[in-house]
Amino acid sequence: MKQSKFILTTVLLAFLYLIGYGQASMTVNPGTDITIGTGTTLDVGGAKLLLMDDYSSAPSFLQYGNLTFSGGGETYVEQYLTRDVFHMVSTPVANEVIEVYQWKYLEQFNENDGTWTFLDLPLSTPLTVGKGYFVYSYTTDPNGQWPSSGDSVVFNGNLNYQDVNLTLSNTDASPTSGWNLIGNPFPVAIEWNGNSDWNLNNVGGSMYIYDPDGGGNYVVWNYTSGGTNPNGGYIASTQGFWVRTADTTGGSATLTIPASQRYHNGASFFKSSGPIISNQLLLTVEGNDQTDKTVIGFYDESTADFDPQYDGVYYKAPGGALSLYSVTYGEKYALNELPSAEEYPVVALNFEPSAYGKYTLRAEWLESIPAETPVYLEDKQDKVIRDLRAKPKYEFTSAKSDNQERFNIWFTEPGISENVLSYIHIYSFDKTVYLDIPVELNGDIEIYDITGRRVDSRKANIGRNEIELQRPNGNYVVRVVADEGTISKKVYIN
Repeated sequence: MKQSKFILTTVLLAFLYLIGYGQASMTVNPGTDITIGTGTTLDVGGAKLLLMDDYSSAPSFLQYGNLTFSGGGETYVEQYLTRDVFHMVSTPVANEVIEVYQWKYLEQFNENDGTWTFLDLPLSTPLTVGKGYFVYSYTTDPNGQWPSSGDSVVFNGNLNYQDVNLTLSNTDASPTSGWNLIGNPFPVAIEWNGNSDWNLNNVGGSMYIYDPDGGGNYVVWNYTSGGTNPNGGYIASTQGFWVRTADTTGGSATLTIPASQRYHNGASFFKSSGPIISNQLLLTVEGNDQTDKTVIGFYDESTADFDPQYDGVYYKAPGGALSLYSVTYGEKYALNELPSAEEYPVVALNFEPSAYGKYTLRAEWLESIPAETPVYLEDKQDKVIRDLRAKPKYEFTSAKSDNQERFNIWFTEPGISENVLSYIHIYSFDKTVYLDIPVELNGDIEIYDITGRRVDSRKANIGRNEIELQRPNGNYVVRVVADEGTISKKVYIN
């Protein structure tokens, strides 16, 4: 859709438009861009300014100059809400209260214990600028108490157009430590781009947006390495989004939602976009009217551990949606950046169906990966290996009882799964032995001294295995004995 664009360099003469909640002297229609330039004043007089939303688009109002109402008028911002699904929302005006969401279910997230609080009374409870909320608009009240929700809400207040400074909650003991639900406080899109004006202090590089049209999953975007959000880093007006602290052990965390990063952008339109860097594989699974996406990529500056500036951990959406994510050293990722395909040629890919049914897994962005790098999908359950370059779409059947550790992605010529033993990393530091096991296997870790006596034995687990040996200094042999075979390596303990 082509957007109309108006740049205000002098006072804009308004026009009359009759609406159900009063008479507006200026209406900004959906898909229209309005800019009040620096040093410019828009005086709407004594009537109303209305920013009108609809199902597919919203107006974009970018204010650098002054917005005034010399005759005592007011500003209204409409927010369209598709009924019978959840939305992540935020207020674009100051001094608004929760009454605007009356006859809808409005909830706020509590990072300190991972719970949700339903907001209903008193109706005068303020909506916090820069905070995100979940709202459910319904055709029929699930609890049979309230009238049907309307298609939209209308905010009334002064438009936000200056920086918003936030202190994030970060509770070490919380099951959701560091997760904060915030929101775009402006009536125009903002870009999550890592610009210094964001003033990110102990904040990870990824943000997450709930996608109700995708069956209830999140899309993710990292300002360095990209991700699955079709809008890239752009966040629509009144859109809520998740961020997570980089260090989730309770340290101070702050950020600024910067007015300098406001842009006219059709972020409310979901549109296709490619990866912003090379060596990225986008995997999409679809079935039962649901969708989920994950990215596996290679970035020279990244590590195999969680890197807040590059990775996005997997965040499970509520409501029983299907799940697709990669796993490295026991951590689940929606966006997984690894150092290189040579170091990590096989990556575990987990799938959790929402119900029994047929599903389709599709590989995209293959052109971003060097042509000499193979890309294969291994279905361990059905014992299928698929060349994704030749056939990027794979159809399969899955039930909730299936093992979620079903797939591997190979960035080398695969044989069979026993080859993964050669990708186990065994090393030591001081008196601790480390084994990094990239995929699930059935086996044990055994450690022997130089006389051949076994000094430790335990089950091998996917992820990082740490074994502290209170033994004399010297060489030891570490073995992994599994159904897939046996691998051993000598290490030194000091």
